[in-house]
Amino acid sequence: MKLDFTVRHFTLTPAIKKFAREQTKKVAKLLDDRDHIRLHLTMAIEKHRNLAELVLTMGEQVLTGKATTDDMYQSITQATEKLARQVNKLKEKVETKRKTRASVKEVTAAAEAARSEAEGTADEAAPEATKKPRIIPTRRYAIKPMTPDDAAASLSPKDQFVVFRNMVTDRVGVLYRRPDGNFGLIEP
Repeated sequence: MKLDFTVRHFTLTPAIKKFAREQTKKVAKLLDDRDHIRLHLTMAIEKHRNLAELVLTMGEQVLTGKATTDDMYQSITQATEKLARQVNKLKEKVETKRKTRASVKEVTAAAEAARSEAEGTADEAAPEATKKPRIIPTRRYAIKPMTPDDAAASLSPKDQFVVFRNMVTDRVGVLYRRPDGNFGLIEP
């Protein structure tokens, strides 16, 4: 990790420089002290305020921590703490995405394995890109003439949809259970 300093309206003492390096090591530990990380610390004194701004550049990510106090040491500490919170939030976001992707892959793999077992033939030799999705008939439905209200009444808790012929319009319709508890009706 590389740390650059910019100082405005005061001189940078070795003690402040050492303190800033020690504080920024906390952020470096959070990021596993990677080489492609750059930190830029800007310190300034305006009237009676001590300003510290830490800008972390990591690839395309840019995070900023700013603080203004009466003491430069406190400003550096607060700016570092703000930046550390942002880094933790970013790490949690990345981990959540990674876990979500992994769980989706696991579910997809399990579904694929179950489908292969159900079909009785595992087509392992063919690459994934050349496989075409197949239509697998599961069961037949008897299309009965009824109204949409009758179809809703006939929908059992284990079924998610019912196919019927609308008595009024004489068209085939599909009534399905929506996540909000209501029913949806599809008619071509």
